[in-house]
Amino acid sequence: MGYELHISRAAEYYDSDRHPIALDEWLAYAESRPTLNVGGWLGWDEDRQPIYEQTCTDGSVVSLTWFEGAIEIKGHFDGDAYHEFGSIAEDLQANLQGDHGERYTASGVLPPTR
Repeated sequence: MGYELHISRAAEYYDSDRHPIALDEWLAYAESRPTLNVGGWLGWDEDRQPIYEQTCTDGSVVSLTWFEGAIEIKGHFDGDAYHEFGSIAEDLQANLQGDHGERYTASGVLPPTR
């Protein structure tokens, strides 16, 4: 399904600027992962940053970009989000959260907190 996910250190992804993943930390991490490849660029000249792509286990390709302290994951995939991206969140000591507030770990979906 097409859906947006967020990797953030904040309790709610929309507060990522308060508990950010630093851009240089994200770039170093992304460059170290063989599953992430640069698929394009955002911005111009010295302000540009890479858009990383990952091919999911179902064959779909999603993009991962840094934005205001969080990693935004966009694309269409049919697999389980936690299988694909839970380990990235854990590696960054962050949370994996969907647009509707659902939370994931590398092991599965967490129960709602509200």
